[in-house]
Amino acid sequence: MDQRPTVADLAHPIALALGGNWRPTPVFHGVRELTHAAILTHLDARQLHLSERFDDPGHLHIRGHFPATDYEFRRGELDSIRIAMDEAAEAIAALLSGEFIDAHRDVHRRVKEHNSQQAKTRRAVEEHARDIAARLPGARTRIDGTSAYLFIDLEPGEVRIGIEGDAVNIVLNDAPQIIADAVVFAVSRFLPHIQTPEGERGQQAAELTL
Repeated sequence: MDQRPTVADLAHPIALALGGNWRPTPVFHGVRELTHAAILTHLDARQLHLSERFDDPGHLHIRGHFPATDYEFRRGELDSIRIAMDEAAEAIAALLSGEFIDAHRDVHRRVKEHNSQQAKTRRAVEEHARDIAARLPGARTRIDGTSAYLFIDLEPGEVRIGIEGDAVNIVLNDAPQIIADAVVFAVSRFLPHIQTPEGERGQQAAELTL
């Protein structure tokens, strides 16, 4: 009895049937190549993930494979295709070549644009945090993705500055009035695109928009 082909076996003929722009890529667990999974990689870096699930033997599951992201996928953007593994590679490729690959191309573009914008925001947040910290002696800084947090411990009181994307929040807990005014001044003076309301004062939490 002939042995049924594995996903790794099917990847190359499917790539050929899709045309010259796709290449099969093995999937590894550690140093061991998996036979039940494979990746098809397009010349423009789009990828399709092929697998045979342990709970659905004999069927090939194909879905879009995306770079690491916090993009919020919408309904339908992570749809997959299920097809019998004994179908000809040409039939599988024909199924993919319709709306599935077109839809995946659009979602892949949106994910790349989102990641690019997030990277730009992260760089801006890090720059803002460095600028503020450089003018506030004793400030401790923590960067977390597109957010940054600066802390200044006072005797008495504390100052907390949060940079969330394009907004800056200043929280002043029991800070002396002169310190509160100095912090607001430092932020508004050295980051000119932050608009500080005239007469902004201490003790209350204030949100300043970048």
